Amino acid sequence: MSVYSFSQTQTFVQCPRKYQYKYVDKIKEKEFESSPDLILGHSVHAALEWLYNQINVFKVPSKDDLLIKFKEQRDTEIAEASKEKPLQIKGEQTLEDYIRRGIHYLANYYDKYSPFVWITVVATEASIVFDLDPSINPPSFPPLAKEASSSIKFRGFIDRLDKEGETFVINDYKTNKNLPPESKEEYQEQLTLYALWVQQNYAKYFKHLKARLHYLHFDLVDEREITNERLATITKKYWDIINDIEDKKFHYNMVDTKAFEPKENNFCRYCEYFSLCPLRAHLKFDDEVVGGELGEKTVKGLVDEYVTLSKQESQAKNDKELIKILLIEYLEKNNLLKLFGNISKISASQSENISIINKDALKHALKELGILDEAMEIDRFKLQKLVKEHKLSLEQLGETVQKNNSRTLRWWSK
Repeated sequence: MSVYSFSQTQTFVQCPRKYQYKYVDKIKEKEFESSPDLILGHSVHAALEWLYNQINVFKVPSKDDLLIKFKEQRDTEIAEASKEKPLQIKGEQTLEDYIRRGIHYLANYYDKYSPFVWITVVATEASIVFDLDPSINPPSFPPLAKEASSSIKFRGFIDRLDKEGETFVINDYKTNKNLPPESKEEYQEQLTLYALWVQQNYAKYFKHLKARLHYLHFDLVDEREITNERLATITKKYWDIINDIEDKKFHYNMVDTKAFEPKENNFCRYCEYFSLCPLRAHLKFDDEVVGGELGEKTVKGLVDEYVTLSKQESQAKNDKELIKILLIEYLEKNNLLKLFGNISKISASQSENISIINKDALKHALKELGILDEAMEIDRFKLQKLVKEHKLSLEQLGETVQKNNSRTLRWWSK
């Protein structure tokens, strides 16, 4: 039985190779270090958990009590994180800045929602495991890859689950200083997935479901209703992601070392597997010397030289086309077939090209003429594209094709 978390799926979407290193090869990450941001998040979450646990036994603490609880938790975490070495703070912020932020978040939150009489708390900081079962949702789901487990489970944490009348609300607190754009739906998708757990455990107790994201830094709430249609759409999205993961795991276990291809993105510079990844590892290599027909040169020097020549080649091609246009215009204007330079000459010829308007009709005409096979040459590039898109497999083609390996160099400036 496979058990997935939201962070696992996000790692795969971010970079399949990072997923391989972390969850398949299980390569140990660098030793975890706490940070002021993590301490802030943990301390705020712990204080709010304590607050709602008190409310759940019909006791409403004062705002001062809440802030005292936050300070206790914060001091404990700072002391623990500073045992080995001083806590590392990046940028111009100080530890006092983080402490002030936490107090501000909680004081604002308390003022906004007190006296907390309209809420019934079902759970706080709930560790959940649930079935990612597409059969319980409206649309028809494709089956998992044959290599995948027939049972897929999801795990996670719900910060707080409330009952408000006939509605259950999944709450999540965010202490980020950056407000995600509206197009970034990952947080809402996560809470929507967690609604499956609510359905599977409390279905008879509610009629409606909501997801509520509390952006504490901005005093903003992003609230969405979780309809059956939305739940089905999000469940299918992550079912497809897991299907892709399971398929790649199967091929990787069958010694396909390229099953989890690396994906370059903005997170690469922070990746803990930097030195292993074929996209970035060379940055840590020494500048080796290689020999050949060009003599001994360093690899970095060859890279720069190759890109320089490629730029020159590209510019030359562009200039050549512009000159061609000018010369053709001159030829046609003066009704000439040959032009002479100081050391060179150019002759001009004219030809006609044809374009296909109706492919089916053309095939029929060529077949009638008995030259269809001769005219319709198979395009290997289109064939490769079909195989890459999994619309065709090499096994289906049998001995009619041969697999060859090739390399293409692409360049860009740093």
